[in-house]
Amino acid sequence: MIYKTAPILLGFGMGLWAKASISSNKKAYSSALTQKNASSISFQSEYEMEWHRIGTDDFLFSLVGRHNSQVIGGYETRLAHKAFGIKIGASLTEVTKKYGSPLKAMHYQNTSYLLHYIDCTDNVAHGTYLINQHYVTFFYDLHKNNIVRSILWIHSATELNKNSFYGKPSNELRTGFEDLMVELINHERAVEGLQPLIYDKKCNSIARQHSNNMITHQFFSHEDHKGHHSNNRLTAGSVDYFWYGENIASGQCNSIFAHEALMNSAGHRRNILRKEFTHVFVGVCFKNNGSPYFTVNFYSK
Repeated sequence: MIYKTAPILLGFGMGLWAKASISSNKKAYSSALTQKNASSISFQSEYEMEWHRIGTDDFLFSLVGRHNSQVIGGYETRLAHKAFGIKIGASLTEVTKKYGSPLKAMHYQNTSYLLHYIDCTDNVAHGTYLINQHYVTFFYDLHKNNIVRSILWIHSATELNKNSFYGKPSNELRTGFEDLMVELINHERAVEGLQPLIYDKKCNSIARQHSNNMITHQFFSHEDHKGHHSNNRLTAGSVDYFWYGENIASGQCNSIFAHEALMNSAGHRRNILRKEFTHVFVGVCFKNNGSPYFTVNFYSK
């Protein structure tokens, strides 16, 4: 049996802005927010299934995972809704009292991946359990008294059919990860009473290039191998911006895990919830083992 540690990396949150005054461009800001971006209905996952949104209200966000019309997964964020006997908004103590300690590892064929639930601030950020033939992960909000902020579950047979901690890279999976990340971000903004970000999907290639560079040149930073920062990349990509910011993440197996980790990091959370931002684009690239690198760029026109 081979044991591996599932790595988790996050780029330190950036809240950067151009020298131009945001107050002098209120008209452009308001105009951008009036545009309505159509949301994707379904998203390819790393499993043999697609995620489907339930409804279109960003505030009431949940997903159901289906394969050939069979439900084999779910993701719940709606306050007071319950999954596996635990309500969204419950405490970490309630989960521990009901289910005890989470799993120490995930086992795929001849390889076991050790699971770590403690973040860089020594707090329990999530926990994964095997419950009624489902792998269930409870995510905790470290900024709101460690309440259960969301619950993710996958049928055990579906999880183990991956044969690895990560999924098999494909263009469809990349697009699914990118599109779902935007949906998750706009859900968080709706919860906080903020306007949704406009998905500038045509710029995804800019973010993908940075994710690819991090993999190819073996670094993990907002500054690339040539010394360029996120604002340099936006300018080179002809993005018209005033405010800008960037989140990066790596090691998480999908967009949900990456998003939950970013929301528990103060700097990244600020970028996601920064009221001045009006637009977002996302770029995902995969290492040979399937590990995704995420680059999320925010800006306002």
